[in-house]
Amino acid sequence: MEKQTQASKTVALEKITDLVNRFRKNLDTYRGGAYNETQVRREYIDPFWKALGWDIDNEKGEMDAYKDVIHEDKVRVEGRMKAPDYCFKIKSDSKFYLEAKKPSIFIKGDIHPAIQVRSYGWNRKLAISLLMDFEEFAVYDCSKKPKKDDKPAIGRISYMTFEEYGEQFDFLWENFSREAAESGRFDKYARASSKGKTGDTVDKEFLKSMDAWRVELAKNIAVNNEKLAEEDINRAVQLVIDRILFLRICEGREVEANSNLTYFAGKENCYKGLCKYFKQADDKYNSGIFDFSKDSLTPNIKIDDNVITDILKELYYGDYNFEAIPVEILGNAYEQFLGKVIRLTAGHHAKVEEKPEVRKAGGVYYTPQYIVDYIVKNTVGKLVEGKKPNEVAKLRVCDPACGSGSFLLGAYQFLLDWHMEWYQNHPEDAAGGKKKESKLTPNGRLTTSEKKRILLNNIYGVDIDSQAVEVTKLSLLLKALEGETDASIHTQLELFHERILPNLEENIRCGNSLIGPDYFSGSLIPDTEELKRVNPFDWKAAFPHVFEAGGFDAVIGNPPYGFHQIHTAAIKPYLKENYSSAQGSFEHYFLFYEKGLSLLKSGGVHGYIAPVTWLTIPSAKSLRKVILDEFAITEINWLPELVFANAQVNTLISIIKADNHDLVFIKIIDELNSALSSYQEKILKQSNFIKADYYIGIFENEIERAILEKGFIDKIRPLGEIARPCSGYNPYEVGKGQAPEGGLQTKDTVISKPYHSIKKINEDWKQEVIGRDLSRYFLNISGNRWIKYGPWLAAPRDKGNFLGHRLLVQEITGGKSKRIIASYCDKEIYHSRDVIPIKCENALPHPFFLLGVLNSWLITWYHHKRNPKAQKGLFPKVLVSDLAKLPIRTIDFTDPADKSRHDTMVSLVDKMLELHKRQAESTSDSEKESLRRIIDDTDRQIDALVYELYGLTEEEIRIVEGKE
Repeated sequence: MEKQTQASKTVALEKITDLVNRFRKNLDTYRGGAYNETQVRREYIDPFWKALGWDIDNEKGEMDAYKDVIHEDKVRVEGRMKAPDYCFKIKSDSKFYLEAKKPSIFIKGDIHPAIQVRSYGWNRKLAISLLMDFEEFAVYDCSKKPKKDDKPAIGRISYMTFEEYGEQFDFLWENFSREAAESGRFDKYARASSKGKTGDTVDKEFLKSMDAWRVELAKNIAVNNEKLAEEDINRAVQLVIDRILFLRICEGREVEANSNLTYFAGKENCYKGLCKYFKQADDKYNSGIFDFSKDSLTPNIKIDDNVITDILKELYYGDYNFEAIPVEILGNAYEQFLGKVIRLTAGHHAKVEEKPEVRKAGGVYYTPQYIVDYIVKNTVGKLVEGKKPNEVAKLRVCDPACGSGSFLLGAYQFLLDWHMEWYQNHPEDAAGGKKKESKLTPNGRLTTSEKKRILLNNIYGVDIDSQAVEVTKLSLLLKALEGETDASIHTQLELFHERILPNLEENIRCGNSLIGPDYFSGSLIPDTEELKRVNPFDWKAAFPHVFEAGGFDAVIGNPPYGFHQIHTAAIKPYLKENYSSAQGSFEHYFLFYEKGLSLLKSGGVHGYIAPVTWLTIPSAKSLRKVILDEFAITEINWLPELVFANAQVNTLISIIKADNHDLVFIKIIDELNSALSSYQEKILKQSNFIKADYYIGIFENEIERAILEKGFIDKIRPLGEIARPCSGYNPYEVGKGQAPEGGLQTKDTVISKPYHSIKKINEDWKQEVIGRDLSRYFLNISGNRWIKYGPWLAAPRDKGNFLGHRLLVQEITGGKSKRIIASYCDKEIYHSRDVIPIKCENALPHPFFLLGVLNSWLITWYHHKRNPKAQKGLFPKVLVSDLAKLPIRTIDFTDPADKSRHDTMVSLVDKMLELHKRQAESTSDSEKESLRRIIDDTDRQIDALVYELYGLTEEEIRIVEGKE
């Protein structure tokens, strides 16, 4: 493959060099205005991209959905339809736009082409897009909304002239060839190059608009409809926005006549007029969105004309591209939208605020599309292998916490693509018989009926939030409408006498996935508020045909994390009784794992993205027992940090099968890209996880596991049995602590930090150290940090944590090797949670012995292998619980050889402390260098002594040190 790629590169360079030479010969002519854009595209730009491997002319004869390049893809910019010259794609995934210009236009200095291409990319939420007239080539960041007066250099990432194509060929090939787009290199380049990761992307702008509409609608409905309850106002606002958006998107996609909605803008009683239009839409679509037989609320509310008019105007005259905006981007905005709720004040005025669970979690975190696609491919994708459409029709896919529907959308899109490809390759199946409708339209797309059939047969979801359920339905229905036109809709209505969309009431249900009706068994009629709060859900009653067939074939999703929604006094006993994983300090996602797995039929596949902690933490052992004893883990994909923007949570993708096999594929993903294609892989045995007392250690192979466990048989005890790891304090947190003057800490307290000072004010102020004051063996007490210690702090600790003989461990492990960093201290020193004290309260072993063991490479290696947070790319950590479990070699002081090893360690560490002290005090560079060499040698002696204490062989030492 490598030789083939190199050969392709060589040929591509030759072709581009030839184009450059020809262009140079006629440069003056080309710069004249007579040489137009069509000519430069045909003679130079098209051949340029063909050389980079793109099928510019669709020589493979692919259907629209699978073409490499779409010419003149439609985008609305500034209220008008425009068409970028090229859209480069890998299957259905758009990578970048290219706007072509004739050579007489000065790309580097002309403001208009730059704004034009940035507008195209921004509307489609593409990270970057390109400008090219062959003489010039420019790459633009499209993540930020362009402004009309932006200079041409704003957002420009890269620029070159045709004379540099040869010199820059590697750059072009590595980032813009088709092979680069397919392998994920383009995505990596785009992410690294895009400056607007926190900018005003189209989904963020759309969210701002929806938030503003909600606020105005809520306030207006509350004022004009004084008898409406809070729940009714929330529902009414959601339905109004959903209905208007649905119809506006239908117009943008030419399913509805354009500007139908604008008819109502500015009219008297425009909301009443809209309701009549909504009723007509129900006759046409049958989507459930407009079903007034189940909605007696919204037709009878009053909304002022100006509120509706303002929303409609923004939908038409704003910058949103409803022709091209993907449903997935809409879902992203809606996911954030669902994180807020309308509350009523005592005076029946409406305000919008974050839901308590969202506020506690720090926000709503939308699952990136490439994660959704990977899970779908490795669950649904595996299930359809080798099957025909009539067999795939029997597959049932479920997300038991569907939110805005991103995973169900991904599964539905995958099945649409799979069916279209199948019918393309099996035209006899696509054609149907005399009495059967064709499965494909004349242009090669799935018919409306086929898309409806797939949606109703295959896609199922549940969520406790009724608004989320409605958004999921909306998203799926809009996905079903993609590719439809007014003509295709008219044919269906007239020819087949059926409405366009399916009703998803039976597929997407509202309820508590974790709690069944038995929650109220034995009680009287439940209180209305409690029934609403618990919202029990009966899976078998809701989906009887699914469970008659044994259950779901695939369960996928991103389950809720945290504790807040389940650890209530009323619900916790029920969960403990009904879930094996509800042991100790269990998390929400533990239960969703167990529930999701219980919904699978034999041979079914389960795919979740979840925190990594379930692999190792003690509280998840019961969950691990369920998974390891009853199911088969086929894949664990350890993901880099920041999968979820602004969320400091380490996550993994697990693929689990209701089956029996022993091999587990472990992928440590090096970097995020659309294919998750950059990883280190190993194969482990599930049976070994069981043998390791249900501990899933994915960073250790069989040989390493033998080393990790060899010492536990005899002279090893956990550190927590020898010394006492404890915790530092938390100084500031809103709503915590008891201030001297009374009251809890406020936001101002957190900002002003009144209990910290750079000098000692009086005897109440204590010296403080922070994590970066620690190094291996040496503690640098700077003397300029002081804290007023007492109950006014958010979470003070026992003062004994900061006194006496103890080791201080930096919470963040250090350097490229992420080593444990421990120092000795016997002074009164205070610190927050970024320093972990280990109290040495026993006479033996000596604290210096423990310090040498903790700072050894063997213990760092053990920590890396056994503790997930040690693997974090940003801020790798050692926790109090990790330290307590570290294996410490005990000493038999009656054995002269053992006592000698102990005393030797104490002596070496004593020497190390003195060496570090002298090095810190030295002012001579040469002396510091000499001391550093002695320190390094002493470090090696300590490591060698630790290997001896733990009984490692030479071969095992080489493995630990990475020399094997």
